[in-house]
Amino acid sequence: MVLNYEDYLLTIWEYSESFGIATEMDISRRLKITLPTVSEYVGKLSAMGLVEKSGRSVKLTRSGKRVTIPVVKAHRIAEVFAMKFMEVEWEEVHKAVMDLEHLFSGTYGDNLYRNLGYPEKCPHGNPIGDINSGSRIAPVAVREGRYVVDRVTLEQIETLKKLSGISAYPGSVVFLRKEGLVTTLETENGSFVLSDIENQSIRLRRAGPNKI
Repeated sequence: MVLNYEDYLLTIWEYSESFGIATEMDISRRLKITLPTVSEYVGKLSAMGLVEKSGRSVKLTRSGKRVTIPVVKAHRIAEVFAMKFMEVEWEEVHKAVMDLEHLFSGTYGDNLYRNLGYPEKCPHGNPIGDINSGSRIAPVAVREGRYVVDRVTLEQIETLKKLSGISAYPGSVVFLRKEGLVTTLETENGSFVLSDIENQSIRLRRAGPNKI
């Protein structure tokens, strides 16, 4: 995969949406490139007025957000296309479109969006039309109880495989169990312990009181 500025901006958006901020180390791990390479490229984005740096932390400027929103939308539209027409697996679709999404911008992206029937969300539940909508409730911030999976803001394949393994897709009912510092996500098909990242990047919405 050949990286360009859109890949950096998308990654910064994902981490900012999930955790409030991105770091150069986050970008390095996500894109599988060296930290010096990230620092150099982030410097270029900063010179372009798209990001602001504070130590190793990076955030999008107002101009950066305006540039990034179409990138995020194109990525999510590409995910819908890949899953619907290419039959890419749910947990694989984010990775599969990292090159494809660059083709789906501008008029091409608008045409594809229309021909797909203007989907409201990507396969992982993240909004396409109103990019800033969607639940902001993370497991770390709520009590034990019954919830519905709303979306996955940081689409890591490891997390997506875990969710797929217990059939915890967007719209699925789950039970969040908390024992001390350990949080477990359960469905009738199984359970797994949430990592620190998953505790913040999975989004839930409230469901009724009945347990699974």
